[in-house]
Amino acid sequence: MHEINWIDESFDLRLASEYHISIQIGLDGFSFCILDTRRNKYIVFQHIPLIVGKLQFLSRKIETIFDQEEKLNASFKSVSITYSTNKATLIPKEYSGSASFLKIASVTNDTSRNEDICTNEIPGFSYQLVYSYPKEIMTLLNKKYTDFKFSHKSIPLIASAVDQRTEKKNTLLINFEKKYIRMVALKDMQIALYNSFYFKNESDFLYYTLNTWQSLQFDPERDEILIGGYVADDSGFIRQLKKYISNVRFLKPSTDFNYGNTFEKIQKHQFVSLLNTYPCV
Repeated sequence: MHEINWIDESFDLRLASEYHISIQIGLDGFSFCILDTRRNKYIVFQHIPLIVGKLQFLSRKIETIFDQEEKLNASFKSVSITYSTNKATLIPKEYSGSASFLKIASVTNDTSRNEDICTNEIPGFSYQLVYSYPKEIMTLLNKKYTDFKFSHKSIPLIASAVDQRTEKKNTLLINFEKKYIRMVALKDMQIALYNSFYFKNESDFLYYTLNTWQSLQFDPERDEILIGGYVADDSGFIRQLKKYISNVRFLKPSTDFNYGNTFEKIQKHQFVSLLNTYPCV
């Protein structure tokens, strides 16, 4: 994924109090977009690829970006931040607050002493998403913004899939990250699967996808796959997948907003989780 830096001619940093900023942080990269809430128009989009070998170095990279990018340091009307990690697990809501909750979360997420655990409820479902994040990241964000909403990248992804899925069909959401794919299966209006798989090539991708599809007993002619994340719409991954599954579509950003003509150069399914964060605020 290459660097992207797009600014609409109407952007004016002096009007930041009328803007919402959505930020996405992860080992794969740092992205943000700015929405003019008066006109419901996205006016800034930037993606900065990162090469971070270890999690403990991520906060330093992020701090450098904040120091160099003036737009990030404005006083915005509202701020939302999503964190991307595969160290995440679905846990039924009834475990929240129980004595076993932290034990379950620590076992499933393998957290270090430099990480904290966070939970997000998934709207419309009886689950909460439990994940870990570096303490230094939160310390940095608290220095930069007095108020912000922090959530896992999967929250806007799942909301997008629920909104865009075809009624009466089972849906497998696949989101491409740099080194792994995240899968969320929606079956009979419930989350039947939430998992991630490391992959290196098309064979790995097809193996995990088709085995998951078969284990869920999805119908290759009737049910559907929704694609998001860092994959080109004409890539070999997608061409191979369409040989086995009839209904393969790409997630789209919300139609409630204006993206401008220049934005058409961006394959927006690659950043649906970022662009669809604001409706989740």
